[in-house]
Amino acid sequence: MYTLKSIARRGSMLGFAVAIVAAAVLPAVSAYAQGALNPLTERSLLLTSSAPGFQDSDGSGYSEAQPNPLGENYAPAGSGPNGKKTGETFTFRVSSTATVYGLSFQYCTLAAGKCRAPGNNIESVVNPGDRELNAEAHLPANKRSDFEFLSGFTYNNTATKVPGTYQVFVNGTPSSANWVFNAANEEVDPADWTGANANDIPTGKNNYVTLTTTNGQPLSYSAGGVGDKVEVVFNPSETVYITNPGAKEFFVKINSYDSPTNLLGSHNEANPANHTVIDGGVTVANVMTDSIHITTKVLETMSFSVGTQNPDTTDIPVHGTCDAINTVNGNQLQLGDVNSEYSLQTGQAHDVYSYWRLSSNSSGGATVYYSGNTLQNTVGDQIEEIGETAKPSRPGTEQFGLGFVDATIDDTGNFDAEFLTDVANPDTRHKMPTLLLQAADVVAGTPDIFLLPETDYASATGSLDPDPLVDVGDPKATFAFAKESNTIPRVIAQNNQMVISCATAKMRYVANIGADTPAGVYTTKINYLAAPQY
Repeated sequence: MYTLKSIARRGSMLGFAVAIVAAAVLPAVSAYAQGALNPLTERSLLLTSSAPGFQDSDGSGYSEAQPNPLGENYAPAGSGPNGKKTGETFTFRVSSTATVYGLSFQYCTLAAGKCRAPGNNIESVVNPGDRELNAEAHLPANKRSDFEFLSGFTYNNTATKVPGTYQVFVNGTPSSANWVFNAANEEVDPADWTGANANDIPTGKNNYVTLTTTNGQPLSYSAGGVGDKVEVVFNPSETVYITNPGAKEFFVKINSYDSPTNLLGSHNEANPANHTVIDGGVTVANVMTDSIHITTKVLETMSFSVGTQNPDTTDIPVHGTCDAINTVNGNQLQLGDVNSEYSLQTGQAHDVYSYWRLSSNSSGGATVYYSGNTLQNTVGDQIEEIGETAKPSRPGTEQFGLGFVDATIDDTGNFDAEFLTDVANPDTRHKMPTLLLQAADVVAGTPDIFLLPETDYASATGSLDPDPLVDVGDPKATFAFAKESNTIPRVIAQNNQMVISCATAKMRYVANIGADTPAGVYTTKINYLAAPQY
């Protein structure tokens, strides 16, 4: 463009020849525009969606008007699938050094000549001349829509995108001018239109947008041929937006002006008073395309392991993202005094530990149950269950119970360095497997883990000694257990709002006997059951 300007100065005959060439290259130039040789360069129009204006739903068919059963909508205003409520960004460089007081954007079906607003609605058969609004009366197989620019956009002079606002940037910085927005219909008079069918009749919708300012925006064009970069951004909201046409390409004619007055009608042949085009007479083009609909499946998965050894706290040199709990000695636990063949004593409580680990991709979470009888000998004598209300250990009283403790309480774990690096990098999606089921994020107000224990089973960490003067400061462990769980499993942990990502539990079991507890070998089997909720 700098070369064209330079040549234009060399002589009237040569200048005339250049003007003819320029008009041939830029047919949208109006006869009155002194900016005919000063086009806006490096111009582009970016749409938030190229979907037709009758589309506003996500891949599952949900929209703002009809969200999914959870009230969610994955096609909000300004998103790719939503052609009914779009935003736009114009970018261009100027070709003149001047103070700009106005910008105009006119949407047409042609790059030059008489302007009809884009759209493929047709006139109503019942009421001729009354066009349907954005094809809402059409069947899904024959959807249509007209382009429309709603008039409720407000000015935003910051760099932060705010729904329902427009922004003007100069070389990446918010404009210092105070811009005023206007949207109107500027189409050729229907009487002057020579369209072949009803679909070519002017739409009557807003297709002409102006931004004006009374204090002006200085813009520069350097001798080296680089002009200031201008960016105009329209940020849609659910109530203020731009609606795409229903099909085909469209063009936007762009001009800048030396005055903010009388910009309406500036696309006509006669030049309205009080303003002159600085740069412009050019267009940007875009086209409507249907969305690509992709459907796939993620099948349900679940991993649930139970055992007596946590691989996270075992010296394993190479560690996976969610290794299964290890089974050692057939998952048999010896409960009692190790020096007395694992027998129980009336004056001392004894405990043992096991683990379970759950992963599930169910978006509805999962529930973990336990099922089993209390300790019982071969002739049917039983050690009394603690019950479903949490109680502390009391040596000398028959008790059998269980509860959660910190899964890393025995040591810090021996993760290999590579695994720890992967966990620290969120892009790898690696999770630290051992989780504290009792923890909660009090700052954010949301669980810090994925599976929360039932209250009566949540506090088995601490001392087994009932004497409040012993181990002062150490919390007393509490336990619960219902032997009816043998036939009716009891809930022990639950989360019904999210996927379960490698939740790990360490279970503590306690047993006490009384002086009159019958002798014998006492055994039980405790089963843990996981039920994802899809």
